[in-house]
Amino acid sequence: MVVNRGVLGAQFGAGALGGALELLPRRAREMATGGVLLSTGSFGTFRAALDGAAPAGAGSAVIGVQLDGTAGDFDYARQATPGLPDAPYYDYTRQNADAKRASVLARLAQSLTPATELDFLTQASIGDRGLPGPSSAITLHSRELDQSILAGLRLRTANDDGAWALKAWTRFDRVELQGVQPFGDCIDGTPDCPRIDQRASDVRAEAEGRVAMGEAQWVSATVSAGQERVHGTNIGAYQRNLVSLAGRGDLTLPGGFALHPAVRLDKVESDAGASPALTASWRATQVLELRTGWGLSFRPPTLNELYLQSGGIAPNPDLRPERAWSLDAGATLRLGDTTINGGLFWSQYRDLIVYELFPPAKVKPFNVGSARIAGAELQALVKLPFRLFAQASYSWLNAVNLRPGDQQDNQLPYRPPHRLFARVARRDDRFDTWAEASFTSAMPRNFFGSAYVPAQLVLNAGAGIRVAGPLWIHLEVRNLLDDQTLEDLFQYPLPGRSIALIARARL
Repeated sequence: MVVNRGVLGAQFGAGALGGALELLPRRAREMATGGVLLSTGSFGTFRAALDGAAPAGAGSAVIGVQLDGTAGDFDYARQATPGLPDAPYYDYTRQNADAKRASVLARLAQSLTPATELDFLTQASIGDRGLPGPSSAITLHSRELDQSILAGLRLRTANDDGAWALKAWTRFDRVELQGVQPFGDCIDGTPDCPRIDQRASDVRAEAEGRVAMGEAQWVSATVSAGQERVHGTNIGAYQRNLVSLAGRGDLTLPGGFALHPAVRLDKVESDAGASPALTASWRATQVLELRTGWGLSFRPPTLNELYLQSGGIAPNPDLRPERAWSLDAGATLRLGDTTINGGLFWSQYRDLIVYELFPPAKVKPFNVGSARIAGAELQALVKLPFRLFAQASYSWLNAVNLRPGDQQDNQLPYRPPHRLFARVARRDDRFDTWAEASFTSAMPRNFFGSAYVPAQLVLNAGAGIRVAGPLWIHLEVRNLLDDQTLEDLFQYPLPGRSIALIARARL
């Protein structure tokens, strides 16, 4: 996994203002390797996972299989009248929150020449889960069945002077809702409770090239095109074409300076937008590195956001594309065994897409005419004696609605002003232990600031021991304080103290 910070919309696609995570596939070694994981825990939760990698012909093959499930029948507490001060809490048991899922991933890579590789990747999953609804509007009969499959092919060549790649991939998703109505739930199979069958698919093709321009500069370009489709029993059929062009330069300058200009052009049916960006960094010394960036962003709503209902999320066909400009600046300080990262960011949005509770039991995306999101981040990683590692991070966020009217200057919902996280861990070749704490400040639940999500403090801890050869046994405890009043952003109860026993081995 590669963490990319800064304004990256021009490189990775519309909307990537704050950064992006790249997941790089694991390659097989010269001999077969593999791993297994078995887990069981509170509330009937279980997981079984198996993966392996081995040489295959002139390349390698990787496969992974995973099964997950939970009964989801945990106890929780909520206020019957949360709007009244000092309202008492009442005890409940979560129902219709069970879930089962099976997933498989496979990758086959073959070397055609020493510099050229052809690889195929596919991933599929199938799931069945209850839709219990928020604590304020419980739905005991709603369920969701889903299937998805993704397949992609890539031809890539690389040498010292450059690289190019041709990619093609397709994805298909199916969601069947049972016992679901616009308001509340119903009994599946009855005449007034039809099943809702929804399907989404897309196909894409992309060409990418990267060329060295001397010893200190790289230039890359990408062109991609595709089509998305959705249809369902209650929405009809929709499709749209997508085309994008992107270019980027990587220039290394004397004195430790580096520049990364980029631009991306996206056209989605009749909507079009540009996402230029410019980032710069300066490696002042081995101790200090500075970075800054500026960029514009264009993000059209997805077809799912426009037309498909999934779980407790309702679509909104009136959504408009989101546009923004952003500035960020940061620094990295390395002092021996201590690394400190800090950053500031400022973004101005037009038609920002936000999700809001849509009574009685749904969540729905809406456009905010104008909004500003600014903040700061600070992270420290320290290597301590006795093989201890300590990590701490803090983020401050100021998200303001700038749309003229009675909501102007109010805080945007579901964006906590303060987050604090701390973790201490120790690991050697026989023992593994860790403890962490996360705090999230209270945040508004609506655009008017008349309802709030309370502040939350969660403590977690775990320990492991290598019992024989590659076999490790771990014990993890989540929500040590057993706070049964916790809810997520949209009033879905969260479990109290939960315990998991995990066995894993890797060869």
